[in-house]
Amino acid sequence: MLQVSRANLHEITPALALLYGRWPAVERDRLVREALQSAARQALDLKHLLIVRSPSSDGVRGAALGIERPGREAVVWLPAVAEGESFDGVAGLLLTALSERLDQAGVVCSVVFVEPSLRTERSMLTFAGYPSLADLCLMQANVAPPSASRLRLTESLEAIPWNETLSGEFAAVIEQTQQEAHDCPEVGAYRTGQDVLASHGANASPQPDLWHLYRATGSNEPVAVLLLGESSGPDELEIQYLGVVPAARRRGVARRLLAEARGIAGLRGKTRLHVAVESRNQPARALYEADGFHEFRRYAIHLRLNPHAAPVAS
Repeated sequence: MLQVSRANLHEITPALALLYGRWPAVERDRLVREALQSAARQALDLKHLLIVRSPSSDGVRGAALGIERPGREAVVWLPAVAEGESFDGVAGLLLTALSERLDQAGVVCSVVFVEPSLRTERSMLTFAGYPSLADLCLMQANVAPPSASRLRLTESLEAIPWNETLSGEFAAVIEQTQQEAHDCPEVGAYRTGQDVLASHGANASPQPDLWHLYRATGSNEPVAVLLLGESSGPDELEIQYLGVVPAARRRGVARRLLAEARGIAGLRGKTRLHVAVESRNQPARALYEADGFHEFRRYAIHLRLNPHAAPVAS
């Protein structure tokens, strides 16, 4: 009978080797070494690294990993199964155990990003309680001076830089921008503005010149928020979050924020802007495409919500 447990010290390396099994051998070995080094310096948390053992065979027969992130979320790696084992059976067993652990840890949403073409794996994820939600479209644009047409607005805006004392105001505006939004509304209903801030500030502390609220000149009420962050590429800046409150939409505010993002990127010596957009969010995709962004990659999103979690509005 197959047994699921947390990987012990001697099982971590073979479990990671399984998880990186889709890479060529040389690349896989390098990735495993880097993961072990990251775990040693506590940059990678392996407390939810689960493995499957079989009494009839030696070694790790399957592995799954969930990584908790600030904001009550977790990223789940696609489970890996040893040759000769039933993929659906072993992977399903691992995901069931992993889901229970993440629920107990207070995680609200667990997400798996997977290549859209992996049909067998995606069917297993759906059966195991991680249904397909949409696609995540990765888009990028070269940084260039915005044209005059992009800067024409019906109102001018004043920027309010990030300050820890303003975190409550930032969170409140983010929650307003999530109303009637098209970007993963299933998740937005369960996440507070503070969850969003914690998630985007997980990899690096927020910087005042990268995180801003915006309000119309002469008004005390913020109408939009723009969060920027360093990307994986040294010449890229990432648009982490761009939102406009419902009352200020369709006034060119979002275009103004994109012009701001380009200007900030240029000042920091970046040559590209990068953003991830949910495939169902047609208004956002149209906005970015009109501003010169193009899609260069996409992943399928498989999402599981903690059945014990309550919507934010409740």
